[in-house]
Order: sequence, then C-alpha cells, then structure tokens
Amino acid sequence: MTCVSGNDLGLDAALVDGIAAAQRDWPALAVPADAFAAYVTARIPDGVLPAEAVGQMHTSDLYLACACARGDAKAFAAFDEHCLGQIDRLLAGMGVDADASAEVKQELRSRVLVGDGRAPEILDFTGRGDLRSWVRVMAIRQALRRLERARRDVSVEDDELMQRIVAPGNPELDYAKRIYRREFKEAFEAALRELPNRERTVLRQHYIDGLSIDEIGRLYRVHRSTAGRMLVRARSLVIETTRARMMQDLDIPPQDLDSIMRLIRSQIDISLRVLQRGRR
Repeated sequence: MTCVSGNDLGLDAALVDGIAAAQRDWPALAVPADAFAAYVTARIPDGVLPAEAVGQMHTSDLYLACACARGDAKAFAAFDEHCLGQIDRLLAGMGVDADASAEVKQELRSRVLVGDGRAPEILDFTGRGDLRSWVRVMAIRQALRRLERARRDVSVEDDELMQRIVAPGNPELDYAKRIYRREFKEAFEAALRELPNRERTVLRQHYIDGLSIDEIGRLYRVHRSTAGRMLVRARSLVIETTRARMMQDLDIPPQDLDSIMRLIRSQIDISLRVLQRGRR
C-alpha cells in the first residue's frame, strides 16, 4: 500500500487523513489515492468547505464504494460480507423467508453493484451516512415491496379461489352472496388464511392449478381415495370456518345462516363434481 501525502497530491489534510484511514480499513483493496480523492471531492456538497465535509463523511465506506464502482472483484466480496451479511436476520424479523431474502440480496447486488442497464446505485452513496445503514434501508424497502406484491397476489388468488369453489348459477345463493357479499368475502378469506398449509395448498392445486385427484395423489404419493379425502377435508374446513366467522359477525338467526351455508355447500359439491369430471 502506498502512503499519500498532501503535498504530493495537493489535497486537503483532512482528505489525506481520510484516505490513509480508508486504506488501513480495507488493505485488500487497491484504489489509487488520486482517484479516490476525486471520488470524494465529487460528493462534497456545493458551498461546503472540503475539510468540513470530509470530516463528516464516512470515508472508509466511500473507499469501499469507490472500489465497487471501479468493478473490483475483491470489493464486491467485501461489500457482500460487510453490507449483505446483516440482511438475512433483518428480513427474517420482517417475516421474509430464506428464499425471498436470498432474492432480495441478489436484487440489491444487481442494482447496487452492476446497475442492470443503468448506472450502479453505489454511485449514489455520498458517505454522509454509513454504507451498511444505506444498504439496510434499501433492503427493507425492497422487502416491503415484495411483501406488498405477495399480499396483492394472494388477495387476487383468494378471490379466484372463492369464485371457483362457490360457483355462480344458483339464484338463491347469488342473492345471499349479494346481500352478504362483504361479510362472506371477509369470512371466506380469513378462513383460507387459517387453513393448515397442506389443506390450503391442496385447494389451490385443484381449483386454481387444475390438478385432478389422481395428480394430487401422485404429487403427495398417496392413493387417489386419500387425495380425495384430503380435498374434501380442506373444503369442509374452509366452509365450516367461514360459517363460524359469519355467525360471529352477522346478527342473523342461526337457522338463516344455516340455510345460506347449505346453499353454499351444495354449490361447492356441484362445482367439485363438475371440475372432477372435466379433468379425469
């Protein structure tokens, strides 16, 4: 590592000290002192004295950012360890699973270090905060966008599942659904969310993905009769839970609610038989 001198480079003493400290913090990285000085200077706000600005900058983080911007493979590895090593635990606390967390990190690498058709976002880092916090904020925003997209997708899929399980065509049922549309929709979606993972998945595989009983049996390595019972159990669970929630939320006599639910249940039976005949 070559030490720098303010007299040699004509730099402000504070910047010289910052460069020396950054070189000590990242000894494996090789950024020419004059190139780093230019990189830092370009990020000093207009009207601010260099000594004052540099004194408030995270110059070591800027040094890593500069090395990344120059395409240094060692800098990329250092960025991964220094900035992305914290992300898994952070996102796990937000309810993001390991696979989604890995995708968020890959998206960050692409955006920050490569640019993916645009200038790498590492160039936007000014050093006025620390690099890890800057990346952490980006990761949180990226994860929140993914969670919101997933929430919208699940909502849309739940609507489709409800429409396919509770098929239209019965005038009395359609009337009941219009009268209690919001209550039924909310109760049904809540019931879906409460289903055990396997039962919820089986419903989606049959009604949304179009898998037959035989295909579900092969998928779970069970006899088709067992697969059929799995589907019936899942359907019964969602309907019974929907009924319980509607009973809780609606101020109507139980016998009236039972009439509505019998209509719903009979329509589900018809829908299921039609779907099964069409897919065998």
